[in-house]
Amino acid sequence: MRILIVDDDQRLREVMKKGLCEESYAVDTAPDGEEGMHYADTGVYDLIVLDIMMPKMDGIELLKYLRSKGMTTPILMLTAKDAVEDVVKGLDSGADDYLVKPFAFSELLARVRALTRRKSSTKSTVLKAGKLTLNTISHEVRVG
Repeated sequence: MRILIVDDDQRLREVMKKGLCEESYAVDTAPDGEEGMHYADTGVYDLIVLDIMMPKMDGIELLKYLRSKGMTTPILMLTAKDAVEDVVKGLDSGADDYLVKPFAFSELLARVRALTRRKSSTKSTVLKAGKLTLNTISHEVRVG
C-alpha cells in the first residue's frame, strides 16, 4: 500500500512516515500543496493524508483539484482546524475522513486501515496480463 503525506510540518511528516513504514506501508511525503499536487499527479496512491494549512497551495485547494480530476483515492484530512465548520468544509470538499491534530498514532493507523480497506474491497486481488496471472494475496504467479 502506497501513502502520500502532504504536510508542512517536517517533524510530523517524518514521524508519520517512520510509523507507517514500520507498519509496512510505502510512504512518500511532500512539504506543501504544490509538491503534493505533483506527487498525486504522477504517482499512484492508495491513500493521501493531507494537511489544510500549508504554503503555496492549501489542502482544501489541493483536495478540490484532485477531486475535479476524477481522483477517487481516499483522502484523510489531518489538521489543527477543529471547528465544526472546518470539518464540514473538508468533508464537503471531498475528503473521506477528517482527523484533528494532535492525534494518537494508533487512531491514525485505524483510520488508514479503514480507508484502505474500503478502497481495496473494490479491487481484484488477481492481476492478469495475457497468460500471466498474479495473486496479490498469496503472491502466486502462474503462466497459462
